[in-house]
Amino acid sequence: MSNSIQEDLFSLANICHANLRNSKECLTYLRDRGLTKELVKANKLGYFPQNVSILKKFISETNLTKLNLARLSGGSDFSNYFYLTFPIFSEYGDVVGISGRTLLSESDRRVVGIPKYKNSSYKKSDILYGLDKAKASILKRKNVYVLEGYFDYLSMVKNNIDNCVAICGTAFSKKHFLKLARYTEKITFILDSDDAGVTSANRIYTKFINKGIKLRFLSLPNPYKDIDEYLSSGNKSGETFQKELKQRIPELW
Repeated sequence: MSNSIQEDLFSLANICHANLRNSKECLTYLRDRGLTKELVKANKLGYFPQNVSILKKFISETNLTKLNLARLSGGSDFSNYFYLTFPIFSEYGDVVGISGRTLLSESDRRVVGIPKYKNSSYKKSDILYGLDKAKASILKRKNVYVLEGYFDYLSMVKNNIDNCVAICGTAFSKKHFLKLARYTEKITFILDSDDAGVTSANRIYTKFINKGIKLRFLSLPNPYKDIDEYLSSGNKSGETFQKELKQRIPELW
């Protein structure tokens, strides 16, 4: 990644974060999801500028296009739909990408024909969300929890379980495995409880079970579909999480 793109991504993350105060919708959504001001600030969640023409006065138009954040025609799906932003940091704290979430309902998304998230261009197989902040805790606790999404990660941290990372919409790769192997000899997966999550667990187990790292897979109790839903249910916490999630061997699920 060129210095120019790196600098523009850093600037964009700061612009979006500062702009968050201008979106009552995003602030309400984050509050309803149970996120604290401290979590929002620490992870620089933001609101993508609605006026792309003004944004281009601060961020290179060429770089916005290269990163798939704006179209050659001048508009941006991020300003139109995916305006709640999550900066993507490398393990060293550099901004390497931006992910945007739409706040449209599932039925409205089907009508428009868009996914829940849209990402700028970056190497997803290289990046584990939250690793820059989790490294010290992973080393201390000699374990890392691998989760699926941004809100899974944020819910865990909110509940004082900070030795965690998220793969965020991509498969768990060999690069992910090798990256985590530098910090711990034990990786614990808490993937979604749907068919896709079970399939992913089976694939990971088959691929990495005999690679010198201890793997554990924890399953969520019914009816929770992911760890964010579990921890946000009102009567759950980091303590109940330690007791209620059961270890499973993927191929026997």
